[in-house]
Amino acid sequence: MTFRIVLVSALAFFTGIALAQSVPQTVQEKAAELIPDRLPDLVAATPVAGLYEVIFGTQVVYLFEDGQHLLSGDLIDLDAGTNLTENSRKAGRKAVIDGLDEAGMVIFSPSEIISSVTVFTDTECGYCVHLHNEIDLLLAAGVEVRYLGYPRAGVQSSSFDTLVSVWCSDDPQQALTDAKSGKAIASRSCKTDIERHMEAAGGVGVRGTPTIVLQDGKTIPGYVPAGELIPMAHAAASAIN
Repeated sequence: MTFRIVLVSALAFFTGIALAQSVPQTVQEKAAELIPDRLPDLVAATPVAGLYEVIFGTQVVYLFEDGQHLLSGDLIDLDAGTNLTENSRKAGRKAVIDGLDEAGMVIFSPSEIISSVTVFTDTECGYCVHLHNEIDLLLAAGVEVRYLGYPRAGVQSSSFDTLVSVWCSDDPQQALTDAKSGKAIASRSCKTDIERHMEAAGGVGVRGTPTIVLQDGKTIPGYVPAGELIPMAHAAASAIN
């Protein structure tokens, strides 16, 4: 499938027409056939007349009104400078993260929370260590850090076992800090949400660690220094409040 970027100007002209239309039956039927055994999460009109957005989690494609033509790419409002497709992806990622139980995370919270970031992490990851070494800077700036376990080598790995031991520790925050400092931690076993975190990683589109998810659903693949991450986290929090 050819990847295209669709550039759209003067979207305001089309908005009233497109949003006033219901989704044609042909579009609904074709959308339901795109992925076997899975219905789309949403089929909706776009600001462009005759073009409909079809969303599967964080995957977004577009169907034309005839139900015969599909477009894969980003829909951009040139006047507003907004990537409409990325906004839909962000909403999908946010829904995935919001569906996770905080009780199953390892959370470092400041005394006053201004914003929060959710981080897919692995103890055997150098850049995860770099990020964790700046945890005090993030906390001092009011950024809560919520860790999700993501052993890159899979469930049959030493990193998975280490993460389970961290999550099952009497003091998971200290155990995670110790593990990322190269210290040995006591082997523990209990029920955790780590495998659920790994499933969520697929929905968010995680390709490595650390992957940082801001409150508005934007993802940051890789390490970002605290000085850059703090304003990004605060801006994302403001955007949804």
